[in-house]
Amino acid sequence: MRWIPVDVSRITFLGTGKTAPVAEYVELSNGERRRSGNQAHDLNEDGSKGAPLWVADVMVIDPDNPRAEIVGVKVASWDEPKTDVGKPVNFRNLRCMGYVAQGTNRVAYTFRADGLEGQGQSAQKAA
Repeated sequence: MRWIPVDVSRITFLGTGKTAPVAEYVELSNGERRRSGNQAHDLNEDGSKGAPLWVADVMVIDPDNPRAEIVGVKVASWDEPKTDVGKPVNFRNLRCMGYVAQGTNRVAYTFRADGLEGQGQSAQKAA
């Protein structure tokens, strides 16, 4: 699958004040996946473990859509990202990837950004 860039000039993201660590999953010998109890980390170009991954929930305001929705955007950061409720959030290099969700066989999307800039503490991918 491939990451598709998101045109952020057409939509507005508002902070919800909600972030959470992304859970790390491990594959068992029988092929099942389970949470390891640890936080997931981004991978550096050399394959080594990078910054911890966080998911920041934001409200998407799209003028072409009659309803708003909440999406989670994964961001790698050494510090927990913060957003203020109702304040605009800007993402650096926002992209998405579609996939088929296991169990439901429905198309789902995951969002990733190199960093976010909100009214709270800004977070960015470690260099």
